[in-house]
Amino acid sequence: MSTLRARQKEDRRNRIVSSAKTLFKDKGYDKTTIENIAVAAEVSGVTVHNYYGTKAGVLLALVIESDKQLIAQLDESMPHEQGDLITLMIAFARRIMAHAIKTLEKDIWRQVIAAVTTEAGTPLSKAYSKLDEQLSFVLVRRIEAMQAAGTLPGAVNPLHLGRALFQLQNARFIEFISSDQVTQDEIETRLRNDLVALFSVCIDQAHSA
Repeated sequence: MSTLRARQKEDRRNRIVSSAKTLFKDKGYDKTTIENIAVAAEVSGVTVHNYYGTKAGVLLALVIESDKQLIAQLDESMPHEQGDLITLMIAFARRIMAHAIKTLEKDIWRQVIAAVTTEAGTPLSKAYSKLDEQLSFVLVRRIEAMQAAGTLPGAVNPLHLGRALFQLQNARFIEFISSDQVTQDEIETRLRNDLVALFSVCIDQAHSA
């Protein structure tokens, strides 16, 4: 593919995703159609279908681009050495929730979770899962830094711990977007309680060993 054609294709993709984001916010996900997106992006409905397959595919593409930005922001904004794991996790969760709400409304995030299931096995769904893995590695790298600084035992497996903590945070994130009434502060409190309970058990078991 020539450089010009590649740029044109990328431009069409960007216009489709940008137009979809605006329409989802203005009209809502359910009332937005592939045809609406195509008209706003100045492409054909066939082009939207060829690039993304379905409206859910367009939504996943939008979130994938957003997650790429989030990963870059987390790497830049989160200190590489946190005082403790709870401080690390609360800072991580706070940034993810703030970015999510800045990107899309909660009701559309609920559609994202549904799209991950309906689009399972597609390249977009796999790309979304890969970005989740990259988000977990933000935690892994911070845990490694804490080990190097001597604030975490060397016996801790950073990969396993980072992935486990990410999944815990992700469960609370889904709880956050599942209800319009639940606030970020409430989720932070619940996550903190989760972590305190888990780490207390680990400390008790270590003392008993």
